[in-house]
Amino acid sequence: MTPRSLEAVVRRAARRAFDIDDADVPFVWPRADQAGDRADASVALPLRLVGRVRDRLPGKGDGDPRLLVSGRIVAQVDSMAEEGDTDAGFAEVVADARGFVDVTFTCLQRENLLRAAADGPRFLTGRAWTGTGEWPRTELHEAGPVAQARRYARADARARIAMAVGAAPPPPGSEGEVSWRDRYLDADRLDLYTPAGRVLGRIGEDSARVAFCRSIPERPRENETTGRDLPALPSAEHPGSWVRFTDANPAFRMRYAHAHALSSLRWAREGRESGRCEDVGAGCRHRENAAVRGLLFDGPGVLETAARREEPHILVRYLEALTSAYDEWRTGSTAGAGGADGGEPARAALDPALPAAVAGVLDTGLFLLGVSAPTRL
Repeated sequence: MTPRSLEAVVRRAARRAFDIDDADVPFVWPRADQAGDRADASVALPLRLVGRVRDRLPGKGDGDPRLLVSGRIVAQVDSMAEEGDTDAGFAEVVADARGFVDVTFTCLQRENLLRAAADGPRFLTGRAWTGTGEWPRTELHEAGPVAQARRYARADARARIAMAVGAAPPPPGSEGEVSWRDRYLDADRLDLYTPAGRVLGRIGEDSARVAFCRSIPERPRENETTGRDLPALPSAEHPGSWVRFTDANPAFRMRYAHAHALSSLRWAREGRESGRCEDVGAGCRHRENAAVRGLLFDGPGVLETAARREEPHILVRYLEALTSAYDEWRTGSTAGAGGADGGEPARAALDPALPAAVAGVLDTGLFLLGVSAPTRL
């Protein structure tokens, strides 16, 4: 169950509940981060719809109008499920105290979400990337001051995000093997003599693009940081943690997570082919991957928000949160779930759909920032 599929179900229920046209139902992204304790997603449509259907509700004093709207929508979702609408067949649908519609997915719907997210471009943007044209990518070393290179990188990210969610189908994205090599770090460049060029030669293009897109203000103050030892405007003399190949560098951490996710899938396949993973078990493990799954679900809405506000840092921070959740999942214990305690290959063998989904979303998100996503550790 993708966020677009859930939105469509709740939209149909609202139209049935109040006999209104589709144009009268505002689009509201379902959100996993707003859901109740047991729910997978929550939809705030009743709060946006109440003003438009107030004349169809009981008179004053008959209850909170938000709860009346959400209650009718929930009743219609249940009715649709009883009529055989498979998309409306959730494990549970309730109207919470806020007037939101809280939805709990079935095991199959959770699996379908992970399978859909593995195709990152289609999942995040709602269509295949089969259009024509070229993705914007400015040569950052052509800038003089570091601040100018930062403006180039942010403009590239804004343009690429806008193309991804725009009216025309986007051109194809990244394909094939991607290495860790960086053209600015792997060779002596005589043209890297400007402040922008020197910082690229020190931290590399991928770290530079993440650093430039990570902060909020368009004109950061001198010595401003976006985290511990993460200058918003790194220099060759003071690169901070952007120069490191460790978890202290958000760019490295996100790219490593993508490489790890793809590598773990290869480990899992090799294990199954050799017969080493026969006893990993087949029970439902969605409680263990709930945090990662929730962030994956919110990805399309995050990308749309980043495009609408023209703020690439929204996408950067989302990818970092997904990376953190994936790191916690992959290093968690598999004891009691059919695998060796703490074994990452065993965990991937238990739940191979999850690293595939994480890799799909990270690859697409990093690509929209102009950042490469290595495919091997």
